Amino acid sequence: MDADNHDGYFASDQSLLAPAPLIFRYHRFTPKSEFARHRHRWGQLSRINLGMMELLLDDRRVVATAQYLLWTPPVEPHAAYIHQAMHYTSIYVGDEMAAQLPPSTCLLEQTPLVRALLDDFGQRQITVPTEPWDVRQAELLCQRILQSGREASYLPDSRQRLLQPILDAIRQDPADATPLKDWAERVFSTERTLARLFQRELGMSFGQWRGRARLLEALSRLKQGDSVQDISARLGYATPSAFIAMFQKQLGDSPERYRRQLLESGGWPDEFSA
Repeated sequence: MDADNHDGYFASDQSLLAPAPLIFRYHRFTPKSEFARHRHRWGQLSRINLGMMELLLDDRRVVATAQYLLWTPPVEPHAAYIHQAMHYTSIYVGDEMAAQLPPSTCLLEQTPLVRALLDDFGQRQITVPTEPWDVRQAELLCQRILQSGREASYLPDSRQRLLQPILDAIRQDPADATPLKDWAERVFSTERTLARLFQRELGMSFGQWRGRARLLEALSRLKQGDSVQDISARLGYATPSAFIAMFQKQLGDSPERYRRQLLESGGWPDEFSA
């Protein structure tokens, strides 16, 4: 979808007052929704209820799943891609709070309290908090978001010469069960060196990164209609219950419930808001 804007700004942003401290906008997106390169006057927190979304920046790609808020600083150009039908919340952030958040796009963890506060605003369709209680709730939400854990991307990338062939291979085949010591032999390194590089370059272990790659593959296969049994076997899990436990830990929901939500949301009309 092209941004109807001047200088890269969405025209629909022009009529909004500055967030004090937050402005909420609620949308329903159809599968494979695309947004051309654009920017917003204020910092933006993006929240999805299902699956994942991708943000394309000038220098990298950021992948976010529903367990995170996606933070984009003010005026940072970006394009976006939505993989499946979903509910989406755009939260514009006032300048004072934005200055305390990271200077580059990243993921912010949704703690149970942050999720509960956002759910309450969403259920009541609050757009601009004006009532005293809503203002206090928004201020509490801001405080908690500022304390949230941060990650560069759900599945970060690296051009480091030893890591890149490993990451590329696992992206091509997330079920690849090659242990790190075997990868070390293939790239003429040591297991200890690779383990250190994964932590330094990607902020997580080899096993954590491969587990996230497998989860993204599982999301895609669930959408295609594959059974939980087939997916768990395809991705190398010993039993379907092991796969289900991983899925619930990462997304807070079971694979079958996720599939039902996909089916329920798939009937949305083709139009959506920008």
